[in-house]
Amino acid sequence: MSRKFCLGLLISIAFLYIAFRNVDLGLLFISIKSTSLPFLIPVVGLTVSFYLIRALRWFHLLEPIKRTGISSLFSSTVIGFAANCVLPARLGEFVRANYIGRMERISKSSSLATIVVERLFDVFTILLIFLFVILFTDFPPEWESTGKALKAGGTLLLIVFIMSILLLIGLKEKTQTFLNMAEKVVFFLPRKIRQRILDMLKDFSKGLVLVKGPSQLLAVIFYSLALWSLTVLQIYILGLSMGLSLPFLAPFFILTLLCFSVAIPSAPGYIGTFHLACQYGLIFYGFSKERALSMAIVLHASGFIPTIILGIIIFLLQHISLRGLTNSRSL
Repeated sequence: MSRKFCLGLLISIAFLYIAFRNVDLGLLFISIKSTSLPFLIPVVGLTVSFYLIRALRWFHLLEPIKRTGISSLFSSTVIGFAANCVLPARLGEFVRANYIGRMERISKSSSLATIVVERLFDVFTILLIFLFVILFTDFPPEWESTGKALKAGGTLLLIVFIMSILLLIGLKEKTQTFLNMAEKVVFFLPRKIRQRILDMLKDFSKGLVLVKGPSQLLAVIFYSLALWSLTVLQIYILGLSMGLSLPFLAPFFILTLLCFSVAIPSAPGYIGTFHLACQYGLIFYGFSKERALSMAIVLHASGFIPTIILGIIIFLLQHISLRGLTNSRSL
């Protein structure tokens, strides 16, 4: 974990250096200061609404296992994302699975499996948006190599996505076969640890139940589309608040870059990778480095700060132990 943290920190520092290189800090400050505060209200409001939408979608994914309360799902979602802002290696996902497991008496491995399924829906939606952007974006000659890299990255991501789906389907449909294979792979471990890994995989497979029926599946798809559509709207509104008239495809393009960026190891909160991705997405559309970086900073803050505040409030009100929620043995 310490190695991952150090690696992420170094990557974030490198990305921040690139983002701030040759930037006029005076112009950057002026651009940030020019942000219209009334426009920031719906931007922050959308950040909060994202967690409610995620909770509603998670409700349908968990329903085949147990019917859970929306308030518990909302709290655990906020706590998980807040933990991702301060903990390395996306430990917030484990925090989230642990919390809902304790609140609703669900196997933590099963709840984590539903989070994996949730992420698959996210990846599928982002891939659709990415395909939409690539098909309708004309890359100028100086960005031709970038366009090729994005297409290659999207293709690779699609292949990984398909392989992940097939792997999870195999784990669900042929659980015992997978367990037998896993046991052979970890044969060198002590018997007690080996058995614990197999038990976790078995519990994990129980959570790989998509939805109860067609109506629930449509609900999950609807919430997935709503979630990312509202993210596009948030980017557009923030652009207006900073006096940036974004072309129609720009928020979609920036969103796909941001989704790629958060997959890169970084310091907690995606610092650096997030900023550089947003900055270069705006530079692509002709905005200066200062204007582009100022929007990246404000966009990151509009998600980071409300999430941390909400997370702290829930932690304090419910007397949660972060150490207990990040303990992998509790999974």
